[in-house]
Amino acid sequence: MPPVSFDALSAGSGGCHAVAGCTAHSCFQVQLEAFIDARLVGHWANACAAHIGELVRDLRAWARDNGLADGTVTALAIDPAAEFRLATGDSPGPLWPGFAFSALPLEARM
Repeated sequence: MPPVSFDALSAGSGGCHAVAGCTAHSCFQVQLEAFIDARLVGHWANACAAHIGELVRDLRAWARDNGLADGTVTALAIDPAAEFRLATGDSPGPLWPGFAFSALPLEARM
């Protein structure tokens, strides 16, 4: 799964991005921040409760396969309606951009 950019407004619906065809609302966001050479690379995707583990695993594998190091994968609890409220000009909600509950370091590539 190729990660998506940090642009939340272009991400589309607040649905699960982890598995094609999943129609569940996302309650979690997984963010990857790492360096490739001296350039910071950042990606994120949303996941429902059933697919957050797959998303974390897939983003860490993508980072490893692309030689990214010196970074973290952070899992956040998010307000599922925040993107919609933000797009309509309303306040995005109490969990915007989210409450980080886990941060995993990327493994160095040997």
